[in-house]
Amino acid sequence: MSARTETRVRYPETDRMGVAWHGHFLAWFELGRTEWMREIGLPYGELEDLHGVLFPVIEAGARYVAPARYDEVLDIDTRLTAFTAARVRFAYRVFRRSDGALLAEGFTEHAAVDRAGRPRRLPGDIRSRIRERASREEAGRS
Repeated sequence: MSARTETRVRYPETDRMGVAWHGHFLAWFELGRTEWMREIGLPYGELEDLHGVLFPVIEAGARYVAPARYDEVLDIDTRLTAFTAARVRFAYRVFRRSDGALLAEGFTEHAAVDRAGRPRRLPGDIRSRIRERASREEAGRS
C-alpha cells in the first residue's frame, strides 16, 4: 500500500523536444513524499512549525526508464522503505497514467534535524504515526 500522487508535466519542465528534464523527477518525488506525510497527519509545515523537525535530503538516487513528455499525467507511487528514530527512506516509482509505463524509480533518505540543523530523534508520536503507516504498507505487500 503506497501513496499515489498525481501530477502533470508542465511546459516549463520540458526541453524543446517536449521531454521533461531529469531533475524534475526529484521534485516529483518530493510531491509524493509530502503527500505521504500529509496522509498520516504530518504535513511538512506542521512538522516544522509545531514539532521543530526538519527532514533534509541526505541521499538521493534515480533510475530513468523512459521520458516523461509535456502534458502527460504522471502517477507517483511513494512508500517508506526504512525508518529509524532519526532517519527515513522513501522509494518512488513514476508512471505515465495513459499506458501505465514505468518512467523512473528512485529513493531519498532524510535525517531528522532541529531548526539549527542539528541531528535529533523524532518525537514519539511522530515515530508512532510513521511506524503505523509502515506496518500497513508492509501488510499490503504481503
